Amino acid sequence: MDADTTRTFEVGGWRCELEARAVGACFQPVAICRPARGEPVELPQDTEPYATRAEALRHAQQQALRYVRQH
Repeated sequence: MDADTTRTFEVGGWRCELEARAVGACFQPVAICRPARGEPVELPQDTEPYATRAEALRHAQQQALRYVRQH
């Protein structure tokens, strides 16, 4: 992973790691959320790959925020 394809943020006691994973010429958003205590959860893929890294990271961040709000 490199800085252009990854982001990390913390919210509500969760640490979320985001990645734009290369899939051919596109990028698959990946979000892994880790509670303060407990095992990390890799969120399920819920979309097709995006054309740009920025779009994939944006989607992964939105998915992570939704997950954290629900748990």
